[in-house]
Amino acid sequence: MAEMLAGWWLAIAGLPIYTQPLPAAPELPAIAAVAARQVPLRRPCYRLSCRDAEWTAGVARQRIWSPKAPGVRPRTVAHPLVKLPDRRLAPLHSPFSSREFIRSGGNHVKWDTRYGLEAIRSPETSLRIEFGTGVRIEPYTDFGTAAMGPIATGQVQLSQELGKRASFTQEVQVETGRENTFLRQTLAFDYELFPQWTLRSDFELRHDTLGNGGRGSTDTEGSLKLRRTF
Repeated sequence: MAEMLAGWWLAIAGLPIYTQPLPAAPELPAIAAVAARQVPLRRPCYRLSCRDAEWTAGVARQRIWSPKAPGVRPRTVAHPLVKLPDRRLAPLHSPFSSREFIRSGGNHVKWDTRYGLEAIRSPETSLRIEFGTGVRIEPYTDFGTAAMGPIATGQVQLSQELGKRASFTQEVQVETGRENTFLRQTLAFDYELFPQWTLRSDFELRHDTLGNGGRGSTDTEGSLKLRRTF
């Protein structure tokens, strides 16, 4: 519409020079070429972004690469998002436990609190040490002292693997009270003769400082057993 009005304006008030043909339409006068929309009145734009860019029709963009094989997506198309399956959160767990522990409790025999330390822990050797304090209720029960009252306890456990078939175990228990001290020590040796047959030998030593009239007494006991598992 703007070009048509400009052409009529040149036809009415224009100078004679506008009657000469233009290079874009040499066969028509300038006024007729403008009125026929063969020669635009806009100035050429040599910039990256022109002000009258909205006047021009949008040019369809062509893909630089198009797939030839069926099922192949063009490179300009983003890959679809893959939804991962829902997973439940699992709590972390470590197979290793603490080397130190504290336990307390009791029954009709005694009440005590013990502190333990696992000094050595390996597939072949295990060494555990415990000591604590408590109160004895029944004398001489479960290898205890001879009088009721406060006590101090201690324990050492040693386990050693001797090759693939043999193992050695030693345990020492000590309890001290107001009247005496009681010591119990056990030794055990196991040897696997066959897959279901095990030879076990035990040796136990018990010492009471109040026995034998206060001079102390020691008792020993041993056994040899053949055990079969089913």
